[in-house]
Amino acid sequence: MTQDAARITMTIPTELREILVADPEILSGAVRFKGTRVPLLALQDTIICGESVDYFLDDFPDVTRSQAMSVLNWAPNERIAT
Repeated sequence: MTQDAARITMTIPTELREILVADPEILSGAVRFKGTRVPLLALQDTIICGESVDYFLDDFPDVTRSQAMSVLNWAPNERIAT
């Protein structure tokens, strides 16, 4: 399975379906924040690089603090496929 195919077929956890969406017609099916074109990977990369949630929110004002924090607080040991 190609990386793009994995993005399209991944399952968003039930707890995050009000926050995250994936549509093969938008951003090649990458998981993104609902109502935006901001991929989840942008938040993951920001945090992995040691930056803060505020830094992410400054760069992506269409994502709310509540959305970002809900994703970050969701089962910290889980990983959402992107």
